[in-house]
Amino acid sequence: MGMNPVRVGLWGIGRAGHNMHCSEIDQYPDRFQIVAACDIDESRVNNLVERYHCAGYTSGAEFLNDPNVELVAVAVRSTEHVDYALKALKAGKIVFLEKPFALTPDGMKLLEQAVRDYPGKLYFRHNRRFEAAFNHIREIIASGILGDVYEIKLRRHNYQSREDWQTILSCGGGQINNWGPHLIDHSLRLLESPVESIWSDLKHVSSKGDADDHIKILFRGENGRIVDLEISNCILLPSDVYSVYGTRGTLVSHDESDLHMKYLDPAMKLPETHSSPGTPPWTGGYGDADKWPWIEKTIKVEPSNGYKMTEIYRYLYDAIRDGVPFPVKPEEAFAVIKVTAEIKKQNPQFTVQPDLFE
Repeated sequence: MGMNPVRVGLWGIGRAGHNMHCSEIDQYPDRFQIVAACDIDESRVNNLVERYHCAGYTSGAEFLNDPNVELVAVAVRSTEHVDYALKALKAGKIVFLEKPFALTPDGMKLLEQAVRDYPGKLYFRHNRRFEAAFNHIREIIASGILGDVYEIKLRRHNYQSREDWQTILSCGGGQINNWGPHLIDHSLRLLESPVESIWSDLKHVSSKGDADDHIKILFRGENGRIVDLEISNCILLPSDVYSVYGTRGTLVSHDESDLHMKYLDPAMKLPETHSSPGTPPWTGGYGDADKWPWIEKTIKVEPSNGYKMTEIYRYLYDAIRDGVPFPVKPEEAFAVIKVTAEIKKQNPQFTVQPDLFE
C-alpha cells in the first residue's frame, strides 16, 4: 500500500523557504507534495510553479483558501511568524513554523493558546535539533565516559559583513533571532537541568545593519553545569564548535565531522591520594595524572539514532500521518522564546520589532 503524501503549501519563498524547505521536502517525494506556493514576489512564486507544477499565489487569503493545501510551512519574515501561523491554523491547516517562532512573550502566549486550541496541528521547526554531531555528543555524555560533565562550550564563528534584512532590528534581525533559537535550544538540551541563571552580552561589530552580530550567553543549570554559547559573524579564526569538559575526560570537535576525545577507562578507579599542606619538594607535587592510562582517539560523527539535520520533514510526516510524537515539543520551543526574551531584557539596546499582525 502506497504512502499518503502530505500536501504542502509553502508560505514565503526566501532563502529558508526556497533553499531549505524545498530541498528537505524533495528528499521525500513519497511523503510530501508541494501543491502551492505563496509570496509577495510574483517572480519567486512563478519559479516554484514551474519547478513543482503547483498553484501559485501572491495573496495570502487566496492561498489559505486553497482546499488542496493540507500543511502550511510558514517561512516568511520573522516579524510575521506568529500572525501567519495563526491565520493558517484558523483556516484549518496544519502548520510547520519557522524560527524564531515568536519575537515577544506576547506572541508566545498566542502560540501557547493555539497549541491548546488546535491540538496536533502546530509544529516547530528546530531543524538543528537533528544535527548529527549534537546527537552523537549527547550520546557520549550520557555514556558517562567523560565523567561528570561540568562545562560545555558551543561556538559558531565566521566573519561576514552582512547587509540583508537579517541585520536590521526593525525587521526582527540579529543573530539572537537567526542562529540564536537553534543554539539556545541546544544549550537547554545540553544543560540537562532547569536553568538557574543566564548571563548575556550582545554586540554589533561588523554587519551593515544595527542588529546584534556577536552573542555571548552563559547558562548555569541547577545541577551546576555551565553551557557557554558564542555565536558570531565577526571572528576570522573560528574556535572548536564543541568543547565538553568532564571530570574524567574531554571532548572537542572543530568542524562537526570528527570527535576528538581523551578520557579514562570507566573501569579505572582514581587513586586515593591527599594534598599536603607542607612545603612542596623542589620537583613534583603536581600529582601523577600524566602517568594514568588515558585513552585518546578520534571518531567520525555517527550518532546511533541516525539523525541528520536535513531530515526533519521525515519526522514531521510520522507525526502527521502516524501519530508518532514529534521530537520537538511545544514546551521546548516556548522555553527558547522565554530565554530569548530574558536575553533581550538584559540587552535593551537591541530591542527588536514586536510580532506584527495585519
